[in-house]
Amino acid sequence: MYCFLLSFTEMGLSFPIIIILIIFGGFFLVSFFITSPNMDTKGLLRVLYSKPIRKPDGTVEYPESRNN
Repeated sequence: MYCFLLSFTEMGLSFPIIIILIIFGGFFLVSFFITSPNMDTKGLLRVLYSKPIRKPDGTVEYPESRNN
């Protein structure tokens, strides 16, 4: 059985590029785990389907029902 193998240099990856890929991949994983608790279906649909009301103090309120 023959295996098809490529080295990193044949793929165009050098040591600095591999380090950059690891840094940005780690940043993505950390940011994903930080934001994933805020990505529930109910919260996303509330924001997408309702019209927000901005109060004078700067806070935003999302009404439960849509009044068209």
